[in-house]
Amino acid sequence: MGTPRGPRGAYAAGQARRPQILEAAMKRFGQDGYHNTSLARVARDAGITDAGLLHHFGGKQQLLQAVVEYWHHQLDERWRRVPDSVRAAFRCHVEDMEDALRMPGIVELSVVLAAEATAAGHPAHDFFTQWQEKGVRELTDRLRAASETGELKPDLDHEAIARECAAVDAGLRLQWLASGRAFDLVGVMRSHLDHLMRAISADGKGL
Repeated sequence: MGTPRGPRGAYAAGQARRPQILEAAMKRFGQDGYHNTSLARVARDAGITDAGLLHHFGGKQQLLQAVVEYWHHQLDERWRRVPDSVRAAFRCHVEDMEDALRMPGIVELSVVLAAEATAAGHPAHDFFTQWQEKGVRELTDRLRAASETGELKPDLDHEAIARECAAVDAGLRLQWLASGRAFDLVGVMRSHLDHLMRAISADGKGL
């Protein structure tokens, strides 16, 4: 059969091109920063015209929001593939942070957008609220299951630990940006999770 034509074919092609644009924008924002990147440059990287990019995303702010959401969805997909072990999950989080720092511009944009999105009227408010609560809920469930299997100590406050992890992660990223990226973000996170694992694991071992 030939390539579908007409509205259905055009729609399918448009849907396939959207991730292509987001990948190009994520790499460019991550490398050069949001303010130093033009829509024209993203369009060239994605192999489309400026008008073609604006057809999918009405402007730079809309593209930024879509890129940050796309990046977070990628993190979600990686999380789903992590073994049930809490120790494995903590190690994976450190690896994710190492990967993220290869695109420091995306880390900065994510922190800034997440802070702005705390305002109820912000267009990304619902996304960030739901994403953060989902992360806490999923980590809480993983911690609770690990206590039941004997990896972690029993009678832990699993939700409190999950919220502590979320707060430390967000706080360290903010401090790292505010300091001008002056300290070893990955090293500090690894040390925190190692101490936490020693405190809550049944065997008393860290990462």
